[in-house]
Amino acid sequence: MRQCLIYDTPEADAKLIGLEYIISENLFLTLPDEEKPLWHSHLYEVKSGVLFMPRVPGPIERQDLEKVCKTYGKTIHFWQIDKGDNLPLGLPQLMMTLTRDGQLDDELARDVEKRFGVSFEKERAKRADMAGPTHGIHPLANGGGKGLITKLRELHCNRTGPSFASSQL
Repeated sequence: MRQCLIYDTPEADAKLIGLEYIISENLFLTLPDEEKPLWHSHLYEVKSGVLFMPRVPGPIERQDLEKVCKTYGKTIHFWQIDKGDNLPLGLPQLMMTLTRDGQLDDELARDVEKRFGVSFEKERAKRADMAGPTHGIHPLANGGGKGLITKLRELHCNRTGPSFASSQL
């Protein structure tokens, strides 16, 4: 398992906005079926070129992405910076990744390519031979193809029940 901190920029003053757990396909397959929709495959994200490692030399990046291509991730965002808030407000949100063409806003894609000096199209071509999970993408992964929402609910707390502060997906 890997644990990745997610920042809004690669700069020194970046805001910590989330956390991702990355696990192998074998570990993912041991999860209960009700847990699997909370995890996403990294296959499209890697092969499309949109997942890249700024300032990491190409051969090292490729070696790592070949491993990531076969994994599953569970990402929680604490701060939705696109809303413009100065603090992480609201509930943490389970976030999925891009899983097919047409999901990434063209203007955002151009901005990222320009800012980091990358070409998603060129990266996609270079990564065409990368392999994903051995058993293919599990049908329950990626939200099972449906959207998911985090909800907060109040629970009665007692000695045998949940802890004093509970929230549930």
